[in-house]
Amino acid sequence: MAPIQLANSTDTSRFTVRPLVSSDFQALQGLEAALWKDDLTGELCPHYLRLCTELYADWCFVALEGDQAVGYVLNFPNGKVNYCATLAVLPEYQKTRVNYLLLRAMVKKLLEEDMDECRFLVEPNNHDARSVHQALGARVVSEVHDYYRKGDLRLWSVIDKGDLEKLRGRYTRLRLVS
Repeated sequence: MAPIQLANSTDTSRFTVRPLVSSDFQALQGLEAALWKDDLTGELCPHYLRLCTELYADWCFVALEGDQAVGYVLNFPNGKVNYCATLAVLPEYQKTRVNYLLLRAMVKKLLEEDMDECRFLVEPNNHDARSVHQALGARVVSEVHDYYRKGDLRLWSVIDKGDLEKLRGRYTRLRLVS
């Protein structure tokens, strides 16, 4: 997949989004440390990140400003169901369009692969992430208790085939997919 870049927009023209490659491992570790050092759940283990760069690289995307990684989205397909594990952007880039570019790359991949659904796991109080998921058509389908540790509550939300077809229509009108 060619890097995704929006022309004609000063806010996004400096960013590129592309699938991961093996050499992105160190950049992912740096992003993890910067993003999650104060989070109770903590950073992703290096084995998980290596899965992303080696086995699921064409499903995981990194956003770059020049050569600097500023965000990523990590996905794990299982048959025709995709699990979007993490969408994360450095705080100083969260008010830019980096989230949008990463989601656009993910949705394009979902549509290209004709997936049946995409699942998101999120903390109930992460309203920013939940609103992003809802903008894609996601609905909460279950609560999971004690997910990472005792007392940890997570929500599974899903966009299904119908939602993906609506996204296909929108993305086709915008000429983001053919």
